[in-house]
Amino acid sequence: MEFLFTRDSNWLEKWDDFLFREDCGSHLLYTDWLKSYTSYGFDYEVFLVVENDTIIGGFGAVIAKSLFFKFYIIPHGPVFLHKNETVFQEVVHKMQIHAKEIGCCYIQFSLPVSDEALVNSKTFSSDFIKTQKLEAKQGNLFKHVYSSYGINWVDFKTVNSSDELLNQFTAQVRRNINLSYKCDPKIQFAITEEECRKAYQPIEDNALEGNYSVREFDDFKNTIIGLVTKRKAFLLYVIVDGEVKGAGFAVDCGNCLTYISGGTKKQKPDLKLGYLIHWEFIKKSIALGYNGYNISMGGSKGVVEFKSKFNTTTINFIGPHYHLILKPFIFNIYTILNSIFVKNKKTISVLLKRFK
Repeated sequence: MEFLFTRDSNWLEKWDDFLFREDCGSHLLYTDWLKSYTSYGFDYEVFLVVENDTIIGGFGAVIAKSLFFKFYIIPHGPVFLHKNETVFQEVVHKMQIHAKEIGCCYIQFSLPVSDEALVNSKTFSSDFIKTQKLEAKQGNLFKHVYSSYGINWVDFKTVNSSDELLNQFTAQVRRNINLSYKCDPKIQFAITEEECRKAYQPIEDNALEGNYSVREFDDFKNTIIGLVTKRKAFLLYVIVDGEVKGAGFAVDCGNCLTYISGGTKKQKPDLKLGYLIHWEFIKKSIALGYNGYNISMGGSKGVVEFKSKFNTTTINFIGPHYHLILKPFIFNIYTILNSIFVKNKKTISVLLKRFK
């Protein structure tokens, strides 16, 4: 068995393929996703567990840095093929040593722990985690790199077609899905940079109107274009009367689509395009042979209620976040500065870019 930290292009390609085809994969570990943080001056790498030249586990890390601060963040994992979790503790130990060696003041990793049978192929059981002797404490003290904390699952296991699934929804949801197709929408998938920019605009517009944050297209475009051209993501957009009225972005990883973000143009009468976008991703998931769709965690109260209409099972990971403070003095300085800027993500983004 071999352990290696790497950014070798051949190994990165193998890592992405591993994440794509194995249930334990998470889009947060894709090379293109890790690279997206370089727009803030951050770095990245992957750690691989290799046996007979085959990847059996590992993690992706974002090395967040600004001025003299340096943080080692694993947004999801480490992850392993089934029955290869025996090296879990050794991998965590190696990650901690490595973070110290490269001068990080803090390390954080987020474990997908759940006893929910619907997602057992994607998670560690709570019993397994209890057997591991972890030095790290629980909690997420660094929130500038998104870390996983659950799955919002639409399950297909009991149906043979999208029509069967549709019939399981309430009459109101069925009516709204059907209504969304009455306006003669043209559903397209963006590939080129021009198409991706056009499709992403409703997502940014919605965030501005709703006073919440999404990644700006210019910061995120290489990730979007990289993933969609490799068929590891879909950026769907809806044209009505010659105008883009809605869009949704979903990543294909770990044998399911995971919804990332979306937006629709507000107008009266309401075209119900939010229903159309998720229904299209659900149909795409079924066509790909997947047994569920991760409609994603979080959002405003209204967004959470909307997602629940698709008969979701919301699975919060059990105590997912772990951390270890490697340089207390430096980390305390960061904590003080962060408390000043924490309410303004835009300010933090500008500062990170300025001091990268």
